[in-house]
Amino acid sequence: MTFPIRRVLTTANPALLRRIATQQARRSNSTVALNQLETRWPKLPECEQGAIADSLAAAQKGDWKKMTLEEKRAAYWIAYGNYGARSPRDPAMNLKVAGWSAFWFGVATVVWIGWRTFELDREILIYQKFNATVVPDIRTMTPEWKEAEARYQIENKMNPHTGPYAEYRKKLEAEEAKAGKN
Repeated sequence: MTFPIRRVLTTANPALLRRIATQQARRSNSTVALNQLETRWPKLPECEQGAIADSLAAAQKGDWKKMTLEEKRAAYWIAYGNYGARSPRDPAMNLKVAGWSAFWFGVATVVWIGWRTFELDREILIYQKFNATVVPDIRTMTPEWKEAEARYQIENKMNPHTGPYAEYRKKLEAEEAKAGKN
C-alpha cells in the first residue's frame, strides 16, 4: 500500500510541490508559536527566531488573504518591531556614557599632568647637570640660515604678498617712486 502523498510527490509537478510546502510551512506556524510574539521575541533563541522568520517568509510568498491575523502581525513585528537596533534607548545609558567618558578623560588628564611634570623635572635636572649644553642649536633657526632663506625666496620670487620678496618688492617700488620724483 502506498501513501497518497508519496504517490503525489513522485508524479507531481513543481507548482503542486510548492503549494504543499507552503501549506506545511503554514501548519508549522502554530498560533501558540506566534501568540504574543512581540513580548517573547527578544527572549527566543536565535534558532527559533530564524525558523519563525523563515516560515513566515514562505507564507508571505503565497496569498496574503489566506494568512491569519497572527501571521500578519508576526511578519510585521519581525520586519519593523522594536527589538535589536530599533529598541528604545535606556534613559540611564546617557548617564552611564557621560560618567565613563568623564572618568577616562580624568584618567588621561592625570596621566598627562604626571608625564609633563616628570618631563619638566627631567629637563631641569639635565639643564643643571650639563649646564644647558645638551640641547644643541637648531641649524635652521640660526641667523645665517634665515638670511640665506630670505635670499633664496627673493631670487625665486616666492610669496609675493607677505614674504621677504614682498618686502623687497615694496622697497624697490619706493626707490623707483623716489627716483621718479627727482
